[in-house]
Amino acid sequence: MRILELSSKDDKDGKRQVKVILHEIYKDKSQHNKNGITWFEKYCKNNLESVKGISITCEFINDERTEILGHGETGTHDGVPVLENATMIGVLERGYIDDIVVDGETKRALVGEGYIDAMRYKNFVDVLEEKIKANETVFGSVEIIGLKDNGNRIKYLNGYQEIGRIPTEYRYSGFAVLGVMPSDETARVIEINDRKENGDMEKLEKMFEKFEEKFDKTNEYKQALEQKQKEIDDLTKQIEDLKAQNESLSDKLKETDKLKEELDKLKSSTLKQQLNVALADFSDKEKEVAKESIEKFSADPINSNESIQDIVDTILVAIGKEVCELKKKKVSEQNSYKCEDTNILGEVFEINETSSIF
Repeated sequence: MRILELSSKDDKDGKRQVKVILHEIYKDKSQHNKNGITWFEKYCKNNLESVKGISITCEFINDERTEILGHGETGTHDGVPVLENATMIGVLERGYIDDIVVDGETKRALVGEGYIDAMRYKNFVDVLEEKIKANETVFGSVEIIGLKDNGNRIKYLNGYQEIGRIPTEYRYSGFAVLGVMPSDETARVIEINDRKENGDMEKLEKMFEKFEEKFDKTNEYKQALEQKQKEIDDLTKQIEDLKAQNESLSDKLKETDKLKEELDKLKSSTLKQQLNVALADFSDKEKEVAKESIEKFSADPINSNESIQDIVDTILVAIGKEVCELKKKKVSEQNSYKCEDTNILGEVFEINETSSIF
C-alpha cells in the first residue's frame, strides 16, 4: 500500500487531505502479494463501501511521534486483532478503484481518500513531507476483518489457500502507515500537492496565456492573407505591363477586379473569424463593455477604425479592474494558510480465518 497524495493545504480545522493505495488488484490467480493474497476487482467492489470511515493509524516508537513501526498489534480478542499500540491519526472517507501509474507501470488498485489530523501530529506530517521531497517511498498496510454474519471470519473463494487465496466476504477496517516493508509494494506516496496563492491573479495570467495562443493561431490566417495579397499584387503588376502593350487584355483586367473583390470578401471574413476566435473565451457580460466597438468592427472589418487588439484590450482592462477589486476585498482572508505537505501509505492487513495481518 502507499500514499498517493497529501494535500499541502490545511483546512481551518487542521485537516490535511490524503490519498492512499489500499492494495493492488490482480487480473488472475497467478498474481498475488507477498502474503499470498489475490485481490479480485469483483469482490473489492462488493466491499467498497466499508472503506468509508476506516481509521488511518501509526505505531509511534518515539516520544516526538516521528518514527513508526507496524500495526501496533498486541494480540487478539474473540478472533479479532487488538492493536492497542496503534494511534489513530486520520480517517479515510471514501474508496474507489482506478488505474494508477506506479514506478512507470500502470496498475489497477483500490484507492482511498480522507484526511490526517495535521494539528495533533505536526511532527509526523513534517517527516512525511521531507520523505516525499527526497523521493522516498512511504509504505502502509490495509487491514480487513470478517463479517459478523460469518462469525467474524473472512471468506475466501474455494476456501483458504496459502498462495492465491481470494477474499470474497470481508470488510476493510483500517489503514496503517508503516515504517517497515509491506507485503504489497504497489502502494506508496506518489506526490504532494503544491500550495497555490493569489488564485485570482493566476487565473488572470492563464487567461492572458490563452489569448496569446489564440492570437498565435490567427497569425496563420494573417500569413495566408499576406501571401494571397502578394499574389494579387504580382498579378496586378503583370496586367498593368501587358495593358500598355495590348488593350485586348481587358478581360484579364476584369478578372483582376473580380480577384480584388474576392480578396476583400476574404479579408472581411478572415477578420470576423479572428474577432470571433479572440472573443471566444469571454462571457457575454465581459464583452458588454466593448459592445459598440464589436458591432462596428463586425459591420465593416476592413475599414474599421478599431483593431481586434483594441477590442480585446478594452475587455481585458475591465476584467483586470474587477479582479483587482476582488483581490482587495479578499486579501484579509488569505493569511491563514500554511504550506505543508504530507504522505501516507500502507501494506496489507487482513484477518485469515479469524484474523491475520498481511
